[in-house]
Amino acid sequence: MSQPNKPLALIDTRPPQSQEAVVERLLAVYDDLPGQLQISARYLIDHPHEVGLQSMRTLATNADVHPNSFVRLARHIGFDGYDAMRERFRDFVRGGVGSSPDRVRWLQDMAKKGGSAEILGSMASACLENTERMFEQQSIQDLDKAVDWMAASKRVFVLGLGLAYPLAYNFWYVARMGFDHFILTPRHGSQPSDDIIRIDEDDCLLAMTFQPYRRETLAAVRLAKARGAKTIGVTDSNASALCRESDLGLVSPTHTPQFFHSNSAVTALLESLCALLVVRGGERATAAIEAFNTARWEAQIYED
Repeated sequence: MSQPNKPLALIDTRPPQSQEAVVERLLAVYDDLPGQLQISARYLIDHPHEVGLQSMRTLATNADVHPNSFVRLARHIGFDGYDAMRERFRDFVRGGVGSSPDRVRWLQDMAKKGGSAEILGSMASACLENTERMFEQQSIQDLDKAVDWMAASKRVFVLGLGLAYPLAYNFWYVARMGFDHFILTPRHGSQPSDDIIRIDEDDCLLAMTFQPYRRETLAAVRLAKARGAKTIGVTDSNASALCRESDLGLVSPTHTPQFFHSNSAVTALLESLCALLVVRGGERATAAIEAFNTARWEAQIYED
C-alpha cells in the first residue's frame, strides 16, 4: 500500500487552464497516484459536473476519501489549493448540459411522493443525466475513428462478458445486418482468447467492460494489441484500465441510485455507433439491411 505522504513526481508544475486540461492532467498522473489520491482523481474524472456545484466535503463524502485528499491532489497537479482547481470547472457548470425546469420539478414531485414513485424518479434522473453526459462528452473525432477502423477491418470482434454481454450481443445483432465481418465473442462454451487467437493487424476488437472490470476482457485487449489489431474500449471511466490500455476509449457513465449499474447511456452510445456505421457503409450497407429485412419477412417470422 502506498504511504499517504509519499512524494509524487510532477509531470508539469504549471496549473491546467481549463476543466478539460485538469482531467487530462489527472489521467496523465493517474497510475502513479497513491490510493486516496487515485480515488479522488477518479471521482473528479467521472463527475466533473459536480466539482463546481458541490463543496469539497460533499465530494469527499461521495468519493469516500478524506477532504484533504482533494487539497493534496490539487497541489500535485500545480494548483496552490483546491479552490484554484475548482475554479477551472466554473465555466463547465455554466455551459454544461443542464436540466429543464419542467424536468426538475417533475423529479422533485416524484421524490416527495415517496415509495415506488420516489424510486422511479431517482432512476429517471440517473438515466437522463447519464445519457446527457454521455452525448455531451463524446468526441466526434473519436467516434469517426472507431467507425472508420471497424468499417475498414477484415474482422471486427465484439467482446462483452457478464453484464456487458447483452450489450455486446445487441450491438453485434444490429451491426451484422449491414456488415458480415462482425463476430460476437465469446461463443458459448469458449473463452474470449479462444475466439480471437488468430486475430491480426487487419482486424479490430471492440471490447466492453464496466466496474468491476473483467480480467478476461483486459487480457483479450492485451492479446489483440500484441497481435497488431486495433482495439476500441467501451467503458464507464477515462481512468479505467480498459480505456487506458485500448487504442481508443469510448466512455459512458453508468451511475445509478440502485444496486446495479445503469446501461441506458451505454446502449445509446452503441446505437449511435451502429447509426454511424450504416452511414459510413453507404449503399452497400443499405442494400444488405434491406435484404436482411426482406428475408425475415419472407420467412414469416414476424406477425403482420
